[in-house]
Amino acid sequence: MDEVRELVISPCQARCSWSSSGERLGDDLLFACAACGSEWVASEAWTPVDWQGVVPDAVQAERARGS
Repeated sequence: MDEVRELVISPCQARCSWSSSGERLGDDLLFACAACGSEWVASEAWTPVDWQGVVPDAVQAERARGS
């Protein structure tokens, strides 16, 4: 069974760059910000955006998969 733990949440550095970490957190694909190290999974109520204010394609696809 995959590990279940709290997500890492770090102060934003306004250089957001979100991508899949290649890992899973429980049943969810885990995404991480390359700038601050914060993490996101599609079961979260919020959706990450990059430094330009755009939701990355991989994040959009994962959000849609969970719908």
